[in-house]
Amino acid sequence: MLLVTFHGGSSGINNVCVYHNSGKLKNEAALEAPKQGKLSELRAMALVGGLLYVANGAKSESTVLVYEVPSSGTSFTFASTLIGPILSAKGHFETSIAHPFGIAFDGATCFISNQDTNVVGQVAVSNKGLTGSLVAGPSGYLKSLFPIPPGSFLAGTYVASQVGILPDVKVETTVVDHVHGGLGVSFENGKVKNSVRDVAITNGVLFVCDEPEKVVDMYALADGSYLGSSSALAEGPTHFAINNGGLFVSAGSKLYWGPLPQSPSSASLFLQTITPPPPSKDPVKIGGISFDGTSTVYVPYQTGTGGNNPGGSIYSYSVSQQNPPVLSNGTAVVASLKDTPEFVLHWSSGS
Repeated sequence: MLLVTFHGGSSGINNVCVYHNSGKLKNEAALEAPKQGKLSELRAMALVGGLLYVANGAKSESTVLVYEVPSSGTSFTFASTLIGPILSAKGHFETSIAHPFGIAFDGATCFISNQDTNVVGQVAVSNKGLTGSLVAGPSGYLKSLFPIPPGSFLAGTYVASQVGILPDVKVETTVVDHVHGGLGVSFENGKVKNSVRDVAITNGVLFVCDEPEKVVDMYALADGSYLGSSSALAEGPTHFAINNGGLFVSAGSKLYWGPLPQSPSSASLFLQTITPPPPSKDPVKIGGISFDGTSTVYVPYQTGTGGNNPGGSIYSYSVSQQNPPVLSNGTAVVASLKDTPEFVLHWSSGS
């Protein structure tokens, strides 16, 4: 089965759609509504410990929701809200959680990228995966950068921003430049336009999509130390997938691949394009891909930004076992979607 999130919003799809691997729609609203708030602008998903975690990304919601994975069928029961925002009396964000996009787990710790605060937040997970709390201080690395006087960071900050004053964020934070691992951000009409996107974890390394800088940044999970970045890509990176020893990076119309570093001490990242043949001559972007084992990948194509009917498509490709892998035999799984697909997640269960 394929779980799919969409751009959403007032004219989009604000739920997870479930498709059979053949492309047949099995459930157009797989998630039960949360007990508080609503589903809006869903982004990353993660299947961990028999639970489904979903970034409920709309600025007005800014939560990560937890769902029970069904033993049969395709309907997911709401279990809890892992984490949400803290707002001032004026509605400004007071912690790192704001407009969440990416989710990555390392044991009982969840790392969440947040577009409106432009940081990666660190959440301690407890109560069998149902409860989360922000880790109080910044990472050990950030503390060491600004010992006296100590830096000012939003609660839960693990990776910081290059810009300390952001719209709708209550406090000014300490600026961390790119040389020391700070994340880029761009603005349009006084609002955040491009900022941090997806996150991924393996081999003791946290990978972060720095869309404005057009690079993938790397950090040590032990203390948040900045380990360096990839070379600049042709377009800003937005989504990750890890499979068969490689990191796959969606960046605009291109798909990149690079071998994973084996440890933080040997962290380096060389990315090369492996973009498959696109479904049409029209301009498309690539969303969050997902693998069915090692031999098949599902690629969501984005033809717009929300709505558009069609807003994109999902194709499957065969994946060769060589390095770099070659994607071939493109097949339309879902030829036309009513909204722009954000993430696809392959789910081996369900019926």
